[in-house]
Amino acid sequence: MRKRFFTVLTVVLSALLFLTVGSLTANDVPDTITMDSKIYPKHTKKNVTFTHKKHADHKDIGCADCHHVYKDGKNTWKEGDAVQKCEECHNEPAKPKGDKTKMSKAEKIKKYQKDAVHANCKGCHKKMIDKESEMGKSLKKCSGCHPNKKK
Repeated sequence: MRKRFFTVLTVVLSALLFLTVGSLTANDVPDTITMDSKIYPKHTKKNVTFTHKKHADHKDIGCADCHHVYKDGKNTWKEGDAVQKCEECHNEPAKPKGDKTKMSKAEKIKKYQKDAVHANCKGCHKKMIDKESEMGKSLKKCSGCHPNKKK
């Protein structure tokens, strides 16, 4: 009886610890995030700033829609896993102008940050346009995400 009590107690305390750490980690995220990657020698448009809370609280968006770690073509990232900056994997800014190398869309997304971010963000926003959401409407012009003035 005593052994069972301690086993149940250990499981309950472990679960509480896991939930507490997960909620503390989620609360460490700033409400507003500016995508200011240092891999760009010069930004041609002003950096995108978005409200993480607004995206995280949206009923049609899950954490793994933005955060990802791909293994064998499958996103294995789970809530509570470490969040990497985009440039840790997509570590070149954009395909250089004049580069005639043939690449598939998937190859460009894997290599170039501009392609990866635009595919992920614009793809989601396009879905929102279909749902006539405010989030979708911002995609209609570059300035919906990138303010007009250069940095």
